[in-house]
Amino acid sequence: MKKRKIFAALLAAAVCGAAVIPLSACVYKDDDDGHEFTVLTVKEETVKDYNTMPVFRALARETGKDVFWVYNTSTQYANNTDPVGTKGIDAIYHAGFSNLQLYNYGRRGKIVAIDKYLQYMPNFKAILEDPERPDIAEALKSPDGHIYSLPRIEEMGLKAYPNLLFINKAWVEKLIDGGNLPAEVKSISGKEDLKDGLALKRSEFKAILQQFNALDMDGDRDRTNEVPLAFVSNNWQGNESDLIASFGVPENIEHKTIVDDKVTFTIESKEWFNAVKELNDWYNKGLIRSTAFTQTQDEFLARGQDGRYGAFYWWEKETVVSKDLQGDYIMLQPLIDDATGKQYVGKSNELEVEKSECVILGTCKDKAGLLSYFDKFFEPDYSAQLNYGSIESGAFEREKVDGKLIPNDDHGKQSADDFRMKNAPYGVVYLTEKVWQTSVEMEKRAKLRLERLDVYVENSVFKGAEVKSIPNLNYTKEQLDILNKYETSLGKNITSWLVNRITSKSAPTESDWQNNLLKTNRTSIEEVKKVNQAAYDKYLEAINK
Repeated sequence: MKKRKIFAALLAAAVCGAAVIPLSACVYKDDDDGHEFTVLTVKEETVKDYNTMPVFRALARETGKDVFWVYNTSTQYANNTDPVGTKGIDAIYHAGFSNLQLYNYGRRGKIVAIDKYLQYMPNFKAILEDPERPDIAEALKSPDGHIYSLPRIEEMGLKAYPNLLFINKAWVEKLIDGGNLPAEVKSISGKEDLKDGLALKRSEFKAILQQFNALDMDGDRDRTNEVPLAFVSNNWQGNESDLIASFGVPENIEHKTIVDDKVTFTIESKEWFNAVKELNDWYNKGLIRSTAFTQTQDEFLARGQDGRYGAFYWWEKETVVSKDLQGDYIMLQPLIDDATGKQYVGKSNELEVEKSECVILGTCKDKAGLLSYFDKFFEPDYSAQLNYGSIESGAFEREKVDGKLIPNDDHGKQSADDFRMKNAPYGVVYLTEKVWQTSVEMEKRAKLRLERLDVYVENSVFKGAEVKSIPNLNYTKEQLDILNKYETSLGKNITSWLVNRITSKSAPTESDWQNNLLKTNRTSIEEVKKVNQAAYDKYLEAINK
């Protein structure tokens, strides 16, 4: 699961006392603990203390650097208006700064221009100068050409398609046995059809969900505790985007994508409006519950463990339902649009090259020394252990033939996610296709996702129009100011309109869509498109030189 979506923690009692203290009230003093460096990070309460993790102890032994980790809750960190002003720290891990924040902090000297210290960072320097990957250096630059943060690079080819659709096969079998399978479901002739890769028309899927809603599918004499269709609205994965995409629009949660090298907003298409109108009907028929628009992903995962979802969007079933119930679910192909007979999915803008994982503060006394420590994070063995857990913790077995790290997929009663949450700090890593081929083996579940995408999903991306995710773009200062002015409010306005119209008692009208969404936000839409198009054109020029 994506680390930046799941941070939550308690302040270390040894740092700020037993009580939780606002970030601005916390002062970390090197002369009190005697450590060479102090790094502030944000972590889950259940995640082990970084200071005791074997991977960090190994890093300390190899680099000779004494790094002490201190923690904040995600709420405290998010509410602090000036995290770089926290006294007594040398760096912030999982910083999560925006492009504008990186630039503003950097130009004022609050954080370090890392590109000035590359002589101390052979691993990072090699990444930036790789002639086969000019996109990485381009993605990390700020408007002044400097690089102010260390990145997270994890390339698997998974993030573009985060919404696989699963259906409760056991419940469909009950419908068949009870003579309750809707007559309009022609794609299922018998139980033998209930296997991964089943293709359903959207109307057939809807008809099955209606039966899930009407009948006591789990047999507990309570028809209210089954959830026909579950997702986490506006979440980075397991959201409603591909349900909307099935109407013929390349949707993602930003409602912004590239089609034939042109930046477009999906909300401007009639297909998008038709999707919202239809989902309003699904909501009022009880097929989609209100929790889909209010729950966190952790709440969604907890509610799915006992198999009470009739269908759900996520990028794997193995995380959503308990091990003993996973056989009850099969993966569906993307839904077939009844009007065109075609299948459509969009591409998310979740990036595999992420900026702002770590920043070094301008007040750090030995910037070169701390950066030489973080440079080790980019080595394959360390990247793998930072991302999945240490060899000592049982995350890997080392293959004896060629030294390749092989993940251990058996963690007993713990799920793979539970294990990683406790043992892996995530953050700064370098795991590219080349690393997967030569140094680290992917988890079996990651390979399974890729297989599912290859067989069932990727051939459903829009034919005749090249749809791309929006890459990391290098904006000018003026462009960042424009985006800061328009983009956040535009995103909130779209989300508000979408959720309100889906969950309203009456269906949205075309006039409402045109006037209260498009016309009201026209300036913002055009300004954001113009800035992104210019930056994207510059990006294409830079990587094609």
